Amino acid sequence: MKFRPILITPPAESPITLDEVKAQAIVDFADDDDLLTGLRDAAVAHLDGFRGILGRAMVSQTWQVQQAAWLREICLPVPDVSAVAISYADAGGAEQSVTADDIAVLPIASGTLVSLADSFDLPTLENSNPAPIKVQFTCGFGTAADVPANLKLAINCLAADWYENRSGDTKQGLPMGVEALIRPYRWVAV
Repeated sequence: MKFRPILITPPAESPITLDEVKAQAIVDFADDDDLLTGLRDAAVAHLDGFRGILGRAMVSQTWQVQQAAWLREICLPVPDVSAVAISYADAGGAEQSVTADDIAVLPIASGTLVSLADSFDLPTLENSNPAPIKVQFTCGFGTAADVPANLKLAINCLAADWYENRSGDTKQGLPMGVEALIRPYRWVAV
């Protein structure tokens, strides 16, 4: 059984500020600040995380996947993983944690490989729980300052384009150049 990733802790900040969006959209008044903030957030959501077209996180955020049974190796389908924590419901239903010394994290072509040490004895899991193992991981480039300039420009271009063209015309797709800006950063598991 496969479980979808769940966002546990969203990014603490947006990759770009409202002032950056206003500069891109050439807006020098405050009347449309809420609209521009919403468009910026929509552009970030369109690109960011598991559900975004980048398939990767921009600003650091914590996600969780669950498992039904122990595996010595778990492939997380994202790059840029900076932290991993594994917990599980033991036979009695109590939550336990795997120590950091028993977890190894390695970037690989298809994402990030999380390995349990051979010395870690796989404990008995709660029988009635369909997903007793939780793997939480933090991924992303880091802070907003660490997000590549191309991705920031892509967010700006999307938000400014949506501000300028509010008709909702879906035939137009991504604004010219945005695809080229994001292409080097799109994550597609090999």
